[in-house]
Amino acid sequence: MRTHYRFDHAWQLDAAPEAVLALLEDLSGYGAWWPAVRVTGGSLTAGARTADLEVRAPLGYRLRITLAEDAHEAGGEPLPHELRAAISGDLQGWCAWRVEPEGVGTRVAFAQEVQVRQRVLRALSPLLHGALARQHGAVMRSAEAGMRRALGA
Repeated sequence: MRTHYRFDHAWQLDAAPEAVLALLEDLSGYGAWWPAVRVTGGSLTAGARTADLEVRAPLGYRLRITLAEDAHEAGGEPLPHELRAAISGDLQGWCAWRVEPEGVGTRVAFAQEVQVRQRVLRALSPLLHGALARQHGAVMRSAEAGMRRALGA
């Protein structure tokens, strides 16, 4: 079944890498700058940071996921300025943010690999794989726009 998704997104910001990294490290603040995300819970315990998120797609469906900070989830040792998390809930897998200086600003790259676990979307995924992938693209464009607003970039 086509319930597996792999995404890669990248954009350039006119902001310092440290400012971008600080924004991304604050899991509890994602809902403040990312319009498609609402933080519903989590834990900020050192070494075990988690965030419970509700992600709203433009088509109206919602995914409930937990991000658990995990430096090794995406394989290998993390690079400087890289944040990794395990994903559980309606999706199962991992995601990673990479922040790198580029020119006078910062290059932000996001990678994600997941399996759909939410029952209805899992059943629809083989039929609507492309449409669901486009929904993810829209959610990530909202992340980029929100990040630009939050950082004045």
